[in-house]
Amino acid sequence: MFPDFLLPFAGALVILFLTPGPGIAAMIARTLDTGPWHAAMYGVGILTGDIFWFTLAVTGLSAVAETLGPFWLIAKIVGATYLGYMAFKAFYSAWTGARPKPVFPKGSKRGWAATYLAGIAMPLSNPKPIVFYLTLVPAFVPLEEITPLTYAIMVATMAILAVPTAAFYIGGAHRARNWLERPAVRKGADIVTGLVMTAIAIILLTR
Repeated sequence: MFPDFLLPFAGALVILFLTPGPGIAAMIARTLDTGPWHAAMYGVGILTGDIFWFTLAVTGLSAVAETLGPFWLIAKIVGATYLGYMAFKAFYSAWTGARPKPVFPKGSKRGWAATYLAGIAMPLSNPKPIVFYLTLVPAFVPLEEITPLTYAIMVATMAILAVPTAAFYIGGAHRARNWLERPAVRKGADIVTGLVMTAIAIILLTR
């Protein structure tokens, strides 16, 4: 029998994924900075972090999370550092009109790994998915009814809904890249991007 709670769960995920937040903002900035494929890798990292929180919730291990304070602090620092680096690059571009060289060559294995890990760090330190998975999910999903098969279906649902959502934002940002390459427009966009990334980094560190 198809569990009754899967449809409400899917509906809640749509709202979670479509609502703009730090993860989406960072993914869009990543698209404008290094292109859609790196942004997609960043999105895979975000989904991995979401699955981590979801797994804690459905296995009843959310209480364990409260004892891992140092780990969450490290995740916050990693996420904020990455966002700070993105903000620096945006401000650097606005000031000089030139892009700084990336820490890792574009397309390198280290570059892909760094992008993926930065994506994971985002939901691990972002209050939005933490509140959703650890408080809202147990409120409307009967945890005792979740079997290994149901868990797999729910994780697959997360992936299926995350892909078109990410594609929507990444595709829109990528299509706007040519327009944003105009000097005056790019300078303004870089300043806005830098301010947004700085604000998100501060939020992650202070919440």
